[in-house]
Amino acid sequence: MAKKLLFFLLVISCGPTDGVVSENSSEETVVVNEVLETKSLTSEEILTEIFDAYKNFSENPALTIDTIWNYAHEDNREATGPKERFSMMLTSEPYNSIVDLKDYSYEVIFESDENIHYEVKVLAKNNNYFVITWVFEKTLCEEKPCWRTIGVTQPRFFDSGI
Repeated sequence: MAKKLLFFLLVISCGPTDGVVSENSSEETVVVNEVLETKSLTSEEILTEIFDAYKNFSENPALTIDTIWNYAHEDNREATGPKERFSMMLTSEPYNSIVDLKDYSYEVIFESDENIHYEVKVLAKNNNYFVITWVFEKTLCEEKPCWRTIGVTQPRFFDSGI
């Protein structure tokens, strides 16, 4: 179901945007009685969507890259883009260590009204464990509050356990 929703959102973002969520919005499109409604996603929902996409990277690399890129803050995009360069970064050392990850867990390590930092522990496909800090900032998207990635640390190896 999640894959169908992601595909639907991708198709919608590539078409006309009359009342439809734009590419850089952290809103999910919901069809209720054939009326499009949107709801804001929490930083936790976005983090889960990103890491679930990482789990299935090889099934659809373009969709995973689009998912991560779409939730990147404008300043982050400027620093890591264009998207083709961003894609190369995700599939190169050290970030490629979490491509097709097996499992992950996370916890909030800092939270304010404007920022939230997650420590994400990853079991990689090669059975190594990595830890990453993922940082979101609250900003405005389509004049509504939304969460965007402003920073990600390089995966750091650690002994065991997620």
